[in-house]
Amino acid sequence: MTQHEENKSNMYNATDAVLKSSAGIIAEVPALGEVHTDLQALIVEIEAKNRELMTATEGKTSVKSKAIDELISSIVPVASAAKAYATRNNLLELKALTDYSESKLKHLTHAELPVKVKIIKEAAQGVLASLANYGMTQAKLDLVNAKLEALKSAAGNKDVSFTDRSATRVALTQLFDKTDELLNDEADGIVEVVKESHPDFYNQYFAARVIKDLGGSHTKDDVEETPPPAQ
Repeated sequence: MTQHEENKSNMYNATDAVLKSSAGIIAEVPALGEVHTDLQALIVEIEAKNRELMTATEGKTSVKSKAIDELISSIVPVASAAKAYATRNNLLELKALTDYSESKLKHLTHAELPVKVKIIKEAAQGVLASLANYGMTQAKLDLVNAKLEALKSAAGNKDVSFTDRSATRVALTQLFDKTDELLNDEADGIVEVVKESHPDFYNQYFAARVIKDLGGSHTKDDVEETPPPAQ
């Protein structure tokens, strides 16, 4: 949820609480009971859809982060061996190509990292025979290739994952719109019917219908009050 949606969700729950505590009034006006049932169902749907959105987002981030960490772990020994060899033999170009520590690699963008890793791997591949004394083997370079493919696969799932998250995001927005319509077009009008007979309930209901900004900042959009209908 966005902050504004969280504020709206709090308003829905506050409205639900007022209606829950007014069973006697709802018994007098069954239509209000029907609206309340619909409101409760929508609140449950919103919470479930928000959990789905959060899980999809966190899952995607976790898979990609793991692939990045494993790629860096595989290339650091290669870069270290190649740099040490280049330093010993005064190979300035090779040293420049492979002078990347774990810290430097972690500061690269997600787009830059695989490019830099390929450059380091190819530089090391060119002097692999000389790197044998530094503990470097073809198997270690092959591992780098495997980790590059793993990261590519994680990034390649972007379209499907993005589509899934986008569909969930749209569905969540639609649920908020549906709940707003339920309250604005039905509940508010029904409560107006009992204004004279139950003024305390009337005032409590519309007090609950105020959207309060609990995110720490006030903007016009974050604080919306639904005043009682004009008399």
